[in-house]
Amino acid sequence: MTVDDLETDPLAPWLREIKDRHDASRHVDGVQCRGSVDLIDEAARLRGVAAVWHGKAISLEREVETRPGRLADGRAVAELEAAQWERLGLAEMPTGHGSVELEVQVGVRGMRSAHGGDVIKYDAHGVHNTHMDGLAHIGAEGSWHGPIPAEASYTDEDTMVAWAQHGIATRAVVLDVAAARGVEWIDAGNPVTDADLDAALAATGVALQPGDALVIYQGRDRYEAAGNIYPSGAAAVARPGIGESGAAWIASKDAGLVLWDFHDARNNPSGSLEVHNLIYAIGLCLVDNCLLGPAVAELTAAGVSTALVVAAPTAIHRSTGVLINPLILY
Repeated sequence: MTVDDLETDPLAPWLREIKDRHDASRHVDGVQCRGSVDLIDEAARLRGVAAVWHGKAISLEREVETRPGRLADGRAVAELEAAQWERLGLAEMPTGHGSVELEVQVGVRGMRSAHGGDVIKYDAHGVHNTHMDGLAHIGAEGSWHGPIPAEASYTDEDTMVAWAQHGIATRAVVLDVAAARGVEWIDAGNPVTDADLDAALAATGVALQPGDALVIYQGRDRYEAAGNIYPSGAAAVARPGIGESGAAWIASKDAGLVLWDFHDARNNPSGSLEVHNLIYAIGLCLVDNCLLGPAVAELTAAGVSTALVVAAPTAIHRSTGVLINPLILY
């Protein structure tokens, strides 16, 4: 199998239809489209604020592991992933997509003082760390969504700056897809469909509005606690996640952003990224690898399905994605 065989096709007919519909309704000549984040307005933020009743906050971030002793535990998985990327001709990828390199420097002057500093280098993407994908992560036809020329990533692409300045805070609607299906977690052979998402939304009793955030729980924490390893983006194999009809459902809801635990199911002949390709088609803001199980359990116990979510990216010019700590407040 060659690299070309594994390349996704972001212009599949169903995706082209979604893209054309978005362009016709949302793009204005001379105005840079910033994708789904543009839908987050004052009304969306006020809906989020109105959902805060208890004054409690929950982090949705998976811990970024940098402790030397703990890193050794995941080395075999990282090496396997690096080998997969090499087979795709991407040998320049870090050791494990999603890797983090932290150099800590500590100065101690007797009993008087101590000073610490560090330099960090990370690959924001992959299936490990919680991160926000920028518009310059998935593209086609020589451009990112917007349209923004792909070459702008070498000079002045500014999605993360624009998104950070816009302010990504809105009402979150929590969809417990695993519960709606009556399973502990979504399995690789049965991707999340539009019917699953309809059922999970119906269970909340909430009417979605443009700019709302979709928080989609699929049971990844339970899946991994049971000893399963979630396949990386380097392996174009079917895996637990959202399929084509689920992706089309997301595109139809005008969400401001999507926060999820499992990614695309890749349950299609070409192994394409059903939901990630919406980054190009509609400028979808995605927050990958969220730790959702504890938050869903707490919200369920409190009897709520909505909250305020704050997902504030670091304003880094030309960044294709950033590590992030999304917060749920309810």
